[in-house]
Amino acid sequence: MNRNTLVALAIAVLSGCAAPPATTTLGSIALINLDDQLRRQADDPAALDLWLLRLQFLADYRVLDRAADLTEVRAGSAADHLQRARARMAAHRFADAQADLDAAGATPAQRAALLVATGRAAEALPALHAEAERRPGFPSHCALARGVAAVGRLEDADRLYARALRELDTTLPFPAAAVAFARGLMWAEQGGDPARGAAFYAEALRLLPDYAAAGIHLAEIELARGNEAAAEARLLHVVIHTDEPEAMALLGALHARQGEVARGQDEIDGARRRFEALLARHPTAFADHAAEFYLGAGRDPQRAWIWAQANLRERPTRRAYELAIRAAEATGRVGEALALRQQMNARHAPRAA
Repeated sequence: MNRNTLVALAIAVLSGCAAPPATTTLGSIALINLDDQLRRQADDPAALDLWLLRLQFLADYRVLDRAADLTEVRAGSAADHLQRARARMAAHRFADAQADLDAAGATPAQRAALLVATGRAAEALPALHAEAERRPGFPSHCALARGVAAVGRLEDADRLYARALRELDTTLPFPAAAVAFARGLMWAEQGGDPARGAAFYAEALRLLPDYAAAGIHLAEIELARGNEAAAEARLLHVVIHTDEPEAMALLGALHARQGEVARGQDEIDGARRRFEALLARHPTAFADHAAEFYLGAGRDPQRAWIWAQANLRERPTRRAYELAIRAAEATGRVGEALALRQQMNARHAPRAA
């Protein structure tokens, strides 16, 4: 597959837009081909979207540094600003990404992903609907699905994802895996349907066994079901192949619960060190997961409160509000928790039943 085709698909995947072929290239082979493309591109800024695929699927957090190197000093043209906005969004630097979109004179459709990511999906929907009507196809329908899901219309979003999955044929596993994960996250976390979510996570992993986020989320469901052996094997796979601190923390908590207290604590301490190293370099990218860690295995509610607030400042989504409320309650900030809940209810519609 030539580079231009791969880049086009990368952009579609990173927009949450993809489609499954009848058969797909083995995930391991697709990753080898991706890395081969990256070696050929070296330090070419045009390779940004390919690097971001490694970040999205493999939790390769070194990519955040590479993305900054490729884009931070290049902002002369509108295209440069749009590219830097994508890199900054990957690091959850949403205010900085907004500045780049403004400098580029971005269209409403180009701004939609940022609006969805920062809890303003309702504002993005008119542009997303218009784009889907103007350019119907898998990119526009997936982008619309993400926006519709963000406002709580889950069944409508699922139909849009399914429609998008019929609108592209490619042997690459990345697009199909990305959509499977998006649907899994939507049903498991927004829809309160872990069984449906687990089926989509499993599909994402069938297509791309090294998909770190899908492995972690499916392991969490398995732990909730009491299937510790499956969860342990899945988390070990992620820990062995990535530097993902969330997987390490979950594994440590599991081992401690199983009576391997010293082993578990070593893993939790390793997760803490990894989180702190990542927060020192890319604080906005890891603020939410760090807050979750410190509310749980990290056992430091005050630190959780600090990072939950940082996350909420950058992207006031319903999920960010809920995390901040939990952190406020864990630190005894009853009044602040109540105020946050009132702000959340005023800003966001209730979750879908």
